[in-house]
Amino acid sequence: MLMDKPFVLMEGFILDKKIIMTSGSFDLFHYGHLNILLKAKALGDILIVGVSTDKLIESYKGIKPIISYKDRVAIIKELKCVDRVVKQTKVVDIHQFLKLKADIFVLGDDWKNNYTHDGINQLRACKSVVWVPYTKRLSTSSIKEKIIRNAIPNLQSQYGRK
Repeated sequence: MLMDKPFVLMEGFILDKKIIMTSGSFDLFHYGHLNILLKAKALGDILIVGVSTDKLIESYKGIKPIISYKDRVAIIKELKCVDRVVKQTKVVDIHQFLKLKADIFVLGDDWKNNYTHDGINQLRACKSVVWVPYTKRLSTSSIKEKIIRNAIPNLQSQYGRK
Protein backbone atom coordinates (compact mmCIF):
# COMPACT_ATOMS: atom_id res chain seq x y z
CA MET A 1 0.00 0.00 0.00
CA LEU A 2 2.98 2.35 0.36
CA MET A 3 3.08 3.00 -3.38
CA ASP A 4 -0.53 3.98 -4.04
CA LYS A 5 0.52 7.05 -6.03
CA PRO A 6 3.83 6.46 -7.85
CA PHE A 7 4.46 10.17 -8.45
CA VAL A 8 5.29 10.56 -4.75
CA LEU A 9 8.40 8.39 -4.85
CA MET A 10 10.48 7.56 -7.91
CA GLU A 11 13.47 5.25 -7.56
CA GLY A 12 13.68 6.20 -3.88
CA PHE A 13 13.89 9.95 -4.56
CA ILE A 14 11.29 12.51 -3.62
CA LEU A 15 10.07 14.87 -6.28
CA ASP A 16 10.53 18.55 -5.44
CA LYS A 17 7.36 18.72 -3.36
CA LYS A 18 6.55 19.50 0.26
CA ILE A 19 5.18 16.31 1.81
CA ILE A 20 2.67 16.53 4.63
CA MET A 21 1.56 13.58 6.73
CA THR A 22 -1.29 13.13 9.14
CA SER A 23 -3.10 10.15 10.57
CA GLY A 24 -6.20 9.11 12.41
CA SER A 25 -8.84 6.48 12.94
CA PHE A 26 -11.42 8.18 10.66
CA ASP A 27 -14.20 6.04 12.12
CA LEU A 28 -17.67 7.34 11.18
CA PHE A 29 -16.04 9.88 8.83
CA HIS A 30 -17.36 13.41 9.50
CA TYR A 31 -16.63 17.10 8.90
CA GLY A 32 -14.00 17.25 11.66
CA HIS A 33 -12.01 14.59 9.80
CA LEU A 34 -12.37 16.43 6.51
CA ASN A 35 -11.38 19.69 8.19
CA ILE A 36 -8.00 18.37 9.43
CA LEU A 37 -7.28 16.75 6.05
CA LEU A 38 -8.01 19.97 4.15
CA LYS A 39 -5.88 22.02 6.56
CA ALA A 40 -3.05 19.49 6.26
CA LYS A 41 -3.19 19.53 2.45
CA ALA A 42 -3.06 23.34 2.44
CA LEU A 43 0.37 23.15 4.12
CA GLY A 44 2.08 21.35 1.24
CA ASP A 45 1.94 19.63 -2.11
CA ILE A 46 1.44 15.97 -1.22
CA LEU A 47 -0.73 14.65 1.60
CA ILE A 48 -0.03 11.20 3.00
CA VAL A 49 -2.66 9.91 5.42
CA GLY A 50 -2.11 7.10 7.89
CA VAL A 51 -5.28 5.20 8.72
CA SER A 52 -5.22 3.48 12.12
CA THR A 53 -5.67 -0.27 12.21
CA ASP A 54 -8.53 -1.68 14.26
CA LYS A 55 -5.96 -3.07 16.74
CA LEU A 56 -4.33 0.35 17.22
CA ILE A 57 -7.68 2.07 17.81
CA GLU A 58 -8.68 -0.51 20.38
CA SER A 59 -5.30 -0.17 22.14
CA TYR A 60 -5.60 3.56 22.83
CA LYS A 61 -9.36 4.20 22.79
CA GLY A 62 -10.40 0.98 24.53
CA ILE A 63 -13.12 0.23 21.96
CA LYS A 64 -13.26 -1.23 18.48
CA PRO A 65 -14.10 1.06 15.56
CA ILE A 66 -17.57 0.86 13.99
CA ILE A 67 -16.26 0.95 10.40
CA SER A 68 -13.69 -1.68 9.39
CA TYR A 69 -10.10 -0.72 8.58
CA LYS A 70 -10.57 -1.77 4.95
CA ASP A 71 -13.65 0.46 4.54
CA ARG A 72 -12.03 3.43 6.32
CA VAL A 73 -9.05 3.17 3.96
CA ALA A 74 -11.39 3.07 0.95
CA ILE A 75 -13.15 6.24 2.14
CA ILE A 76 -9.90 8.17 2.70
CA LYS A 77 -8.44 7.05 -0.65
CA GLU A 78 -11.39 8.60 -2.49
CA LEU A 79 -10.88 12.10 -1.10
CA LYS A 80 -9.43 14.60 -3.60
CA CYS A 81 -7.15 16.16 -1.00
CA VAL A 82 -5.44 12.82 -0.20
CA ASP A 83 -2.56 11.71 -2.38
CA ARG A 84 -1.59 8.53 -0.61
CA VAL A 85 -2.85 6.27 2.20
CA VAL A 86 -0.66 4.17 4.49
CA LYS A 87 -1.37 1.74 7.32
CA GLN A 88 -0.94 3.25 10.78
CA THR A 89 0.09 0.78 13.49
CA LYS A 90 1.38 3.35 16.03
CA VAL A 91 -0.19 6.64 17.15
CA VAL A 92 2.74 8.41 15.45
CA ASP A 93 5.30 6.17 13.77
CA ILE A 94 8.43 8.30 13.48
CA HIS A 95 10.18 5.62 11.39
CA GLN A 96 7.33 5.63 8.87
CA PHE A 97 7.38 9.46 8.81
CA LEU A 98 11.12 9.45 8.04
CA LYS A 99 10.87 6.60 5.50
CA LEU A 100 8.20 8.52 3.60
CA LYS A 101 10.42 11.61 3.75
CA ALA A 102 7.58 13.74 5.03
CA ASP A 103 8.37 17.33 5.97
CA ILE A 104 5.56 17.99 8.45
CA PHE A 105 3.22 15.87 10.56
CA VAL A 106 -0.16 17.47 11.23
CA LEU A 107 -2.08 16.74 14.42
CA GLY A 108 -5.24 18.16 15.93
CA ASP A 109 -4.47 20.48 18.83
CA ASP A 110 -6.40 18.12 21.12
CA TRP A 111 -3.14 16.08 21.10
CA LYS A 112 -0.95 19.09 21.97
CA ASN A 113 -0.71 18.32 25.70
CA ASN A 114 -0.26 14.58 25.18
CA TYR A 115 3.30 13.59 26.09
CA THR A 116 2.71 9.83 26.42
CA HIS A 117 3.51 8.90 22.80
CA ASP A 118 7.19 8.82 21.82
CA GLY A 119 6.48 9.62 18.17
CA ILE A 120 4.72 12.87 19.07
CA ASN A 121 7.57 13.83 21.41
CA GLN A 122 10.14 13.14 18.68
CA LEU A 123 8.20 15.29 16.21
CA ARG A 124 8.12 18.09 18.80
CA ALA A 125 11.87 17.82 19.31
CA CYS A 126 12.68 18.18 15.61
CA LYS A 127 9.98 20.84 15.11
CA SER A 128 8.21 18.72 12.49
CA VAL A 129 4.70 18.95 13.92
CA VAL A 130 1.98 21.46 13.09
CA TRP A 131 -1.05 21.65 15.37
CA VAL A 132 -4.37 22.52 13.75
CA PRO A 133 -7.48 23.50 15.69
CA TYR A 134 -9.63 20.56 16.69
CA THR A 135 -13.21 20.78 15.43
CA LYS A 136 -14.71 21.01 18.91
CA ARG A 137 -18.36 20.76 18.03
CA LEU A 138 -17.94 17.35 16.41
CA SER A 139 -16.24 14.07 17.22
CA THR A 140 -16.79 10.41 16.51
CA SER A 141 -17.40 9.84 20.22
CA SER A 142 -20.11 12.53 20.31
CA ILE A 143 -21.75 11.01 17.22
CA LYS A 144 -21.79 7.57 18.87
CA GLU A 145 -23.27 9.06 22.07
CA LYS A 146 -25.98 10.85 20.09
CA ILE A 147 -26.88 7.64 18.24
CA ILE A 148 -27.20 5.77 21.54
CA ARG A 149 -29.28 8.57 23.16
CA ASN A 150 -31.63 8.66 20.17
CA ALA A 151 -31.79 4.90 19.69
CA ILE A 152 -32.96 3.98 23.20
CA PRO A 153 -36.26 5.91 23.11
CA ASN A 154 -36.90 4.73 19.56
CA LEU A 155 -36.30 1.10 20.49
CA GLN A 156 -38.42 1.43 23.62
CA SER A 157 -41.35 2.86 21.68
CA GLN A 158 -40.92 0.38 18.84
CA TYR A 159 -41.01 -2.60 21.19
CA GLY A 160 -43.37 -1.08 23.79
CA ARG A 161 -40.82 -1.24 26.61
CA LYS A 162 -39.59 1.26 29.13
